[in-house]
Formats: sequence, C-alpha cells, structure tokens
Amino acid sequence: MTLKQLRYLIAIVEAGSFSSAARRSFIAQPALSRQIGLLESELEMQLLDRQHDGIALTDAGRQLYEVARQVVQKLDSVKDELKSSRGDPKGHVAISLPATAAALLLPEILRQAEQRFPGVTLTVWDGLSREGGQAIELGKVDFGVVPNAEELEHVTAEPIFTEALYWVGSTAPGTTETISLAEAAATRLVLPPRALHLRRRIEQAAMEAGVALNVAYEQQSAPGIASLVRAGLAATISNWPPLLELLAPISARRIVDPGISRTIALAHSRHKPLSFAAGCMRDLVRGVLVDLVRSGQWQGELITDAEGLGDAFGRGEGWRLAW
Repeated sequence: MTLKQLRYLIAIVEAGSFSSAARRSFIAQPALSRQIGLLESELEMQLLDRQHDGIALTDAGRQLYEVARQVVQKLDSVKDELKSSRGDPKGHVAISLPATAAALLLPEILRQAEQRFPGVTLTVWDGLSREGGQAIELGKVDFGVVPNAEELEHVTAEPIFTEALYWVGSTAPGTTETISLAEAAATRLVLPPRALHLRRRIEQAAMEAGVALNVAYEQQSAPGIASLVRAGLAATISNWPPLLELLAPISARRIVDPGISRTIALAHSRHKPLSFAAGCMRDLVRGVLVDLVRSGQWQGELITDAEGLGDAFGRGEGWRLAW
C-alpha cells in the first residue's frame, strides 16, 4: 500500500468515477485502474464497486477511504507546517464564528487574511453558539470566536472583551437610553431558542434577578426576530452586532439594574494544538475583534487596559484560561 494509491483512491471517490479522477490526477485511466487493482489485490478485498454510471464504495472501501483521508490530510499539514516555519504561514485553517456576528466579522477577517496570509486557505463555520462550541471541542475547527467558552470542555480560552445586552423595540420620544431588567422582561419578547447561549444567558440573569420573562415568540434566525421587532409585534434582547441592521425604525436601550453581560473569547481544543498558520490567523482575528470594540462597531469593554492589551497583542501573547 503506497501513499500514491491512497491519493488515487481519494480522487476516485471524490470525483465519482475512474474517468473523472484520471483527468483530475493527470494519469491515464488504465494506469489508475491498475493501481487500484494492485491495492485491492494486496488487501485481498474489493474496495470499489464499478457501475455503469460511476463507482460505489464497498464497506471495506469506505473504511479505507476514511483512513486514507486522515493520513493524507495529516501528511499535507506536516508539509505545510514545515514550510510555514520559515515565517510564511501556509496550509488550511478552519475557524468558527457566532452567527449573530458573522456579518460584522467575516468580511474584515477575509480581507485581512488575503492581504497578510495568501498561503493560508481559510474555511469559516458560522452557526449557533452550540454548534460552534462543539466544533471547537471536537477539533473540527482550529479555533473559534465564542460567547460560551465557560460551557466548553477541554478547551483553552482567551477572553477578549465583555459585551452588554440591549433591549430592542419601539419606544416613545424622550425615552431614556437604558431600561431595567424588570421592565425589559415584562415586555412582549421574541427570543432565540435555548440552543443559543444568548437565550441561556438572558434566562440566567432573569432568574438571578427574580423576574419572569414574557416570551411571546421564539425564532431561531436573526431575520425572523428582526421581522417581528420591526412589525411591532414584540421586542427582543440582543447583543450589539445584530443591532447594526435593526436600528433604523427602532431603538436599543442597554439593560441595567442589573445589567446583563457576557464574555467573548477565542478558544481552541487542548487536544488540537494550533499550527503556525492557525496561530497567525488567531492573532489576526484577535486584532479584528479589538479594532471593532475600540471603534464602537461592537459595543463592549476590552478585558484589560488599552495600553497593556496592545503590548500583549503585539507580542502575539494574551490572556489564557483553561476551561
């Protein structure tokens, strides 16, 4: 069994046929078929079921394909890491972003990554906080921006800033810029499901304050929540990024007495050390978060003073908490 044969097997499975795989691999189809035949003879089992419209994996073929992918990806990552050690990061980096902040973060992250690290191929997951957290815990991504790092297991987290939550809805002229938690909870609310950390944090704060939430509607998507708020059917409680698209016909009032806040952190699995390329991307994302807070585009307070934070980021260091 050779690495070349494993790569050919992967190519055939992903292309769906011998002919397509041969074209993509720049090899004659008979030579490709011979290599797979030699592999099957060595293993003494059939890997591919040849069909008139393509191929299908046998059970043995499926198992070997999964192993082959892991082996090839690991070897390729080692090669990229050795090249990156010369100071020019290369390779694939996967990160996760919370869905509520993706529109704010993603364009700037991609813009800077293309300029600073052209050798890095970036994959971005944006979804619910639970999905992002699970992807980090399982090592499906190299690192992520998360509001719920304290809920994750076996991760190393670097808190970047705390953000306040806001009540968002229609208000009368002259209304104050703040609202008590009791007042906010008493209004008709549309909130996300409990799969989102935001909902769990709101419920925790309400329980600690001894107030009941008047949840009239539950919507998973930000556009769905926004539509109900704009229609005047309900108010909502939100962190800052989604409000950037909501503030035209309505207003946002920071919740006080008591306020609700949560920490935004960068986190990665302790079982998956960051590669050089991933470390470079983490520093880039950290810088984007700090710039957004300092510019007011993401309302929050940096974890440490501005001078100390700048020094730490300049050295590629920072706060580390193992949760």
